[in-house]
Amino acid sequence: MKKQVCRWIEGNQEWDKSVEWNQGKIISVEPTTKQPDFIAMPALIDLHTHGFRGWSSEESAEDLRRLALAYAERGIGGFCATLGPRPLSYYLEVIHEYRKAFSTPYPGARFLGLHLEGPYLNPEKAGAIDPDTMLKIDLPKLESFLIQSAGIVKIMTIAPELPNALPAIRLLKQYGVIASAGHTAASYEQCETAVSFGLTQVTHTFNAMESLHHRNPGLITSALINPKLDCEMISDGYHLQLPIMKLLTQTKGTEHILCVSDSGQDSGFAYPEGTVLSDGCVLHGGAMVQPNGVIAGSTCDLSDALKMFVLKLGISLPEAARMLSLNAAQKLCLKDWGSTRIGSSIAWSLYNRDLEFVETLMDEQLCLLK
Repeated sequence: MKKQVCRWIEGNQEWDKSVEWNQGKIISVEPTTKQPDFIAMPALIDLHTHGFRGWSSEESAEDLRRLALAYAERGIGGFCATLGPRPLSYYLEVIHEYRKAFSTPYPGARFLGLHLEGPYLNPEKAGAIDPDTMLKIDLPKLESFLIQSAGIVKIMTIAPELPNALPAIRLLKQYGVIASAGHTAASYEQCETAVSFGLTQVTHTFNAMESLHHRNPGLITSALINPKLDCEMISDGYHLQLPIMKLLTQTKGTEHILCVSDSGQDSGFAYPEGTVLSDGCVLHGGAMVQPNGVIAGSTCDLSDALKMFVLKLGISLPEAARMLSLNAAQKLCLKDWGSTRIGSSIAWSLYNRDLEFVETLMDEQLCLLK
């Protein structure tokens, strides 16, 4: 049995409590008069991450377990491993490794499924992705893949303007996969039509899509004003400058923001500004920037984003918890995530009063692949 006294951020409330758990389940919750030294956030969830601290999302089963542990060592309690555009047959090979890695108990963050960033993207908005890896949409092949990957693929990023994109989005919805618009030149009208077919999310909002223009409303306009769309937000302060982060959070409301890292295997290290990374990217403000100026990802993680939200944007801890954890948990139908109710699973990230990360409270029995 374990016990922790914290200020627990739960829903819209902050409670000072003593919480005890055993075998991953909360068994006792009592008020305390002691001033807690720690803040407990619902364990952070990263829905868009290509790797972390030396490990990529395309490793062997053994190394994928190491990746899960690396996430937990920075407060990430759950993750959707993200893969760029690849042939569907390759995705199935990767899925085999994830099944091997996470079908038995292991220490670390819970693997919540795959986020496929592609392969159906617009080459005109490739960004740092090789456009030659992007595929045309073949509906029968897509449906066959969705049948074979059932329960593993949770999100697919797709460009709504591509031929066959609308029936593909409908297929994704039918098979329980979240369709997210990204790497796209979609117009406002195309995006709104895609929503009617089942689009519910936007991938790294503002990045790799048409800029916001007052006489040519595009996908960003739809993202900002359509309540059916949730918005990923890379929160390193470089992908989106702070005023744009404020615009996005104030326009959408924190209940529709999904804070993501878009991290890679070079992320999570305290590199100095200007460091040249292994792939030739240069570190600028936490972002990995290619020599041609294209942003290739972020080195910051969600614990870094927590400090930015609270200290630079003035966002409350409960609001930050929604963007960093609870909104994602709701989309993935994670029952009792971020609850101190008796019988709930223990999945929390601890920080000190300066919002420096301390520990992730996760029981390895939580980490079984469902």
